Amino acid sequence: MRYAKFLLSIVLILFCFFTNSQCLAVTIIPDLSELGIVAKVYGGINILGNAPDYEWWYGCSPTAAGMMMGYYDLNGYQGLSYDNLIPGGQAELSSFGHPGALANQAIASPEHIADFWKGYGQSGDPLASGRTRPDDFNCLADFMGTSQDDVGNTDGSTIFFLYNDGRKLTAEKEFDLGIAQFSGLYGIGEYLQYCGYNYVPGSLYIQYTDNLGLPYGFSFQDYKNEIDSGRVVMINVEGHSMFGYGYDDATQTVYLHDTWWEGQDSMIWGGSYYGLPMIGVVCFTPTGGSPQNSPVPLPPAIFLFASGLLGLVGLGRKGLKS
Repeated sequence: MRYAKFLLSIVLILFCFFTNSQCLAVTIIPDLSELGIVAKVYGGINILGNAPDYEWWYGCSPTAAGMMMGYYDLNGYQGLSYDNLIPGGQAELSSFGHPGALANQAIASPEHIADFWKGYGQSGDPLASGRTRPDDFNCLADFMGTSQDDVGNTDGSTIFFLYNDGRKLTAEKEFDLGIAQFSGLYGIGEYLQYCGYNYVPGSLYIQYTDNLGLPYGFSFQDYKNEIDSGRVVMINVEGHSMFGYGYDDATQTVYLHDTWWEGQDSMIWGGSYYGLPMIGVVCFTPTGGSPQNSPVPLPPAIFLFASGLLGLVGLGRKGLKS
């Protein structure tokens, strides 16, 4: 199997409490790794068109978030344009074989790499760009805290928090809990604002999926609702983040891009992706776009374990740095 090469290392790094809730952080180290998809909606299958396919770039979580940004940059949402989500021009459909892609600069900029990268899984931020942090943050990996020592991330890692009973954890609630500066989820919202947009209040959230036997959970029907509404989803399996953009209702198949290999991949809802169990999702609804000259075609149709909040370090955060 082509995925037999990847290495997964799980290291428990954080144990804390929020009120009566237990908070854990886990570092997972996955390995690195054809587009041209047109919209397909037939017989219970909905695959969103113009779905970006980006190669792993200094963290799987910012790379997956970058595909979400690229999707809205290319397609807009509800007739509004979001064409600055990948600054400097139009988002590419694929970054494979193109390290200089605009999408890569939005995922992890040269300044981010100079400041926070020594080598995969390493610690010790070089801080070599000369910029002021966080005032000069300029990419998803910056805002999401990827690879940043001051929040306990080794190079390539990102922290997420989740309710262990499977409830949605919103960006607003993270702010109230005082964990926003450590959170990859909250950083996605900061990046949206950095680009001149925002998210609908309450719509930026992370949640366990319903296959974990928890009281609550994000279901396949919830996923279908997102896709049918023209919204893409970050799919979190154990130790890795991916980009979901379609489904097959008959088989409960999720169509995704995995950051490792170019082309359409898939997994069964609630199952495993080459040995990595599905555990959660990240969703948001963008707002603040500008009118488009022509309407956008509308589709027809990553973890709380234990008894409280779990911080899952997927592959990279900032922390609001001083």
